[in-house]
Amino acid sequence: MDFNEQQQAALSSTTRNLLVLAGAGTGKTRTIIGRASHLLSQGVEAKRLALLTFTRRSASEIRSRLGKTSGEAGTQVFAGTFHHFCLRIMSARRNWFGFEDLTVMDRDDQLQLMKFVRGNVVGKDSVIPQASQLLNYYSYARNTNQSPRAYLEKYTDHEMPVIEVMQKIFAAYRERKLANSYFDYDDILHRFAKVLHDNTEVRQKVAGQYDHVLVDEMQDTNPLQWLILENLGQCAHLFCVGDDAQSIYAFRGADFRNVHSFSQRLQHSQTLKLEENYRSTQEILDLANWLLERSKLNYDKKLRAYRGSGIKPQLVEFDSEFDEAEWVARAIVKRRQEGAVWNDHMVLCRTAYSARPLEAELIERKIPYRFIGGTSLLQMAHVRDLLSVLRVAVNHRDEIAWIRYLTLWPGIGEMTAAKLIQGMAQMQDLDQALHVIDAWPRNAPEVAETVRSIARHLEDPAQALQLLSEALDPLLDNKYDHWESRCKDFQLLEQLASRHRSISAFLERYTLDPISATEISRSPSDEIVTLITVHSAKGTEAKTCFVIGVQPGNYPHARSLGDESAIEEERRVLYVALTRAQDELILTRNMAKSYSRTSWNASTGSHYFLEGLPSKLISHQSLVGVSVQ
Repeated sequence: MDFNEQQQAALSSTTRNLLVLAGAGTGKTRTIIGRASHLLSQGVEAKRLALLTFTRRSASEIRSRLGKTSGEAGTQVFAGTFHHFCLRIMSARRNWFGFEDLTVMDRDDQLQLMKFVRGNVVGKDSVIPQASQLLNYYSYARNTNQSPRAYLEKYTDHEMPVIEVMQKIFAAYRERKLANSYFDYDDILHRFAKVLHDNTEVRQKVAGQYDHVLVDEMQDTNPLQWLILENLGQCAHLFCVGDDAQSIYAFRGADFRNVHSFSQRLQHSQTLKLEENYRSTQEILDLANWLLERSKLNYDKKLRAYRGSGIKPQLVEFDSEFDEAEWVARAIVKRRQEGAVWNDHMVLCRTAYSARPLEAELIERKIPYRFIGGTSLLQMAHVRDLLSVLRVAVNHRDEIAWIRYLTLWPGIGEMTAAKLIQGMAQMQDLDQALHVIDAWPRNAPEVAETVRSIARHLEDPAQALQLLSEALDPLLDNKYDHWESRCKDFQLLEQLASRHRSISAFLERYTLDPISATEISRSPSDEIVTLITVHSAKGTEAKTCFVIGVQPGNYPHARSLGDESAIEEERRVLYVALTRAQDELILTRNMAKSYSRTSWNASTGSHYFLEGLPSKLISHQSLVGVSVQ
């Protein structure tokens, strides 16, 4: 691997704690792989390295590339998400972390459990927030390492009596999780961080296993993840790569300060920069640099294009979102007719909702596309029905999974299911629990026998899923419309399951990091246009990028007005969008509804990010009042 001067300085640094501020397209992944390869070549044992990422896909890519550069030693380095890293250690040393059994809950499980405990505590009281909002409050508090009460008092307008009731709901939620050995995503990080922080002996044993911890996408870390790194850093050297200008996940708890204040928060630390961009032309980067330069924050880097000059970015203005969508679709078709391929094109939207007019145009014109940022395969109801059986086969006390499975069967309503579950909760194992179902007077033998058959294949998840899909096919066919189309998803599930040695491993892997159906069914080489939300777009690129809806009210979003930190994050969202383009960048905006030139000046003043944009940076075309036919 060849490295430029800045990359070489970073990967060979001897500083104990190093932050590499890697601007968009500057070879962040290449540098972190180079660092791991360098350490291995210096004699560091593979098992003494840990490489932490934010997605399974990133971990897989890094692991593969590291194997090519460092051979067998590279494949032995742990590379995985924070959640997988913590869960791996906790599962192997359960007594250190204070639990015996563990079932990982995903978002839908958490929502169902929160609905259940809310109903028990307050019934239908409309004054108390609904379960989804309660879950957001609870999760955000955990990820930012503060108590739910402290979060509610500081960041919400709820009166104290309402907060007291929410405290009771949260307490019941925690008790129910504990009783059933449930761990949600936040519990994994929280339990791991708390034990490392509170227990010196465990901290020394865990941290002592590693000499170097490498962190990808450092700007996305939340306070819990920072606490984990601080504790690991008592023994290990930290090498953190990220970009403060791409910190766009505050709504998930990501803490901008983890990058922007790195040197102040860690002793024996240094910050280096990567500024040579290998993705885009200089004209595209000039626009991105201009956007950051107008910030009150000091991002202190300026991207330079390795590829040199190219096409000046465009800004095209329309009367309505429908005109905008039609023009973009026609522009893609025109480029295709001129020799470009479909997958040269990416369209970035602010939200999934804002993409609907364009989706309609793509469908109307028969343009093949995938949408990234939509419903994941494992969130689909019929898939969750299947997974519920796998879950009870692994943990017979999984109440959420039992109620989903039992109520699939005719004659078993929620009340009957609740009584059966109550009886099964007293049993010591799955076999005893299934006898409770057998003893039910109106029992259908297939209810228990289906679970028994799956329990015989705990070490063969693909076979278990095949048997299960056949057994439940009549029930699900009756429950869902368009079943012939839906049932094909089970083939994708079996493909995924075949990669795992057990049902437990399969459930843990894909509950932690759900996969969308389009990601499985299509390969990156497929001839297809990508439509993607900006928050899903980090790490992606395309030759031609359309960024739609770049109007006041979207950049920055209207809800951020009055909050300077939120406005700055909005600036970073637009920066991420701009820097996806390799050769051609086209921004579009529409002047519909309240987004007239008069209203944006009156409501947002100079906060509109493109106000004052120099003509030397962009070619502006107005199609307001002009037919785009």
